[in-house]
Amino acid sequence: MAGSPVDSAVKDGCLVLTIKEPQLRGDPLAESLRTEFFKAVDDTGSRKVIVDLGNVELFTTVAFRPLLSLRRKLHDADGRLILCGMSPMVADVFRVTRLISTGNPSSAPFESQPTLEAALAAMKSEGK
Repeated sequence: MAGSPVDSAVKDGCLVLTIKEPQLRGDPLAESLRTEFFKAVDDTGSRKVIVDLGNVELFTTVAFRPLLSLRRKLHDADGRLILCGMSPMVADVFRVTRLISTGNPSSAPFESQPTLEAALAAMKSEGK
């Protein structure tokens, strides 16, 4: 893993964290993601965060840790986190573990949208 596993940018007032790694497995990568997520949030002061998983092909359970840590950090700051761009296989991992919902979005820890554009629109629609 050369360089940061995450690209960050601010779009429409939201911090967009794009995971560059195609395979999310192993403790070193999980810790690196957590560190990069927190650094980007702290550097920008953003409470509206979108994590784009569009490049991710393989997602193991160890990769839930940095996302859950980020969710907790944002929740404690009255912020909002949306995941987007999940491949069908990655979305299945989240659904099976009940971390995203197919029904009522408030019944699962993570909110998800199919695309970055949809996630940005969802952030705008709820003025949090």
